[in-house]
Amino acid sequence: MRSLFRGSDGKFKLKAITTGVAAVALAITGTVGYAAYADAADFQVGMTHVNTSPDMHESDPEALESAKGVMKDVGGLQNAHLMGWGTANPWPDQNSDKRDWKSLDARMQLIDETGGTPVITLCSAPGWMKPSGDDWSMDEAPTKEYYDEYAQLAAETAERYPDVKYFQVWNEFKGFWDESKNRWDYEGFTEFYNKVYKAVKEVSPNAELGGPYVSLNTYKNADESPAPSKLQGEWGNVDQRDLDAIEYWLKNNDGAEFFTVDGGTETRDGFYPDVKQSGEKFKAITQWIAERTDLPIWWSEFYAFSAPQGPSSPEMMKSVLSGMREGGASVALWWQPEESAQPDNMPGLWTSTEKSDGGKKTEYVDIIENA
Repeated sequence: MRSLFRGSDGKFKLKAITTGVAAVALAITGTVGYAAYADAADFQVGMTHVNTSPDMHESDPEALESAKGVMKDVGGLQNAHLMGWGTANPWPDQNSDKRDWKSLDARMQLIDETGGTPVITLCSAPGWMKPSGDDWSMDEAPTKEYYDEYAQLAAETAERYPDVKYFQVWNEFKGFWDESKNRWDYEGFTEFYNKVYKAVKEVSPNAELGGPYVSLNTYKNADESPAPSKLQGEWGNVDQRDLDAIEYWLKNNDGAEFFTVDGGTETRDGFYPDVKQSGEKFKAITQWIAERTDLPIWWSEFYAFSAPQGPSSPEMMKSVLSGMREGGASVALWWQPEESAQPDNMPGLWTSTEKSDGGKKTEYVDIIENA
């Protein structure tokens, strides 16, 4: 059993009451959750909380307890973003030493209450770091002049939550597209990543950080692709510019403990691979990555739609997860584990807790437990 408490230094820590296996796990690793991760099978499915999760709205009490039961049963990694997708700007005033951690505290509390191993994605950034000045312009990155300030914020985050071992750096290369070169600014991203990596490691040497979290684009017809590659199949052709970003980051990062990537079944030219092809796609991409790095491979986001505006099918999701596992992936994080109260075709692991009969596990839970 664990509870979250604030120490005299203001940091959130886990207080463990351990017996049996849990006590052994804590003695070895320092946290119960990490031991469960380290000793798990080679592949596991975790979740990324977004703005539908229970900490974001008023939930029906019974539905909430039911949802927490599902989260406990699923276990494993639970990811929260530093800012956005349900959490507020922690550093709203550039000239102030005050930070607003309330929303992230609440999310970390939810993760702890349900036995999850916490992950924090270091994204997005306060508006004053971005060109537009808009907190919620989510496709913008900090300008270069504020890389150091963002690294400072990342370090403060690691200090506040010392039991968080895993940090994903940024999300989908947002704001790092170079219009003049018609490709990713992977040099700029890697400079940004390296500053964040160094800052977090200075305050939390045992933390594990991952990148580059590139979103892979594919085209069914190579002739339609602005940059066709040799990574292809019946499912489509991966954009070479995305692969270039990966290879540059692998050669030039100052350190990483795992590799992160993002992608879906649909191609940019509107093709939806069938169930078999979808599994082959995720397997082939994972294998391509595994040939270039020994780092554990995380699918930070993955989408498995079978038609325009159509939901994923259990068969499709099972095929995609199997493809990741067979390709050599270690982790897949399920985006939006709670279904929206307003259906949006995103498959969830439990039904909306805003409804009185909500919080019930969906058919996808059995799939990920057997992935």
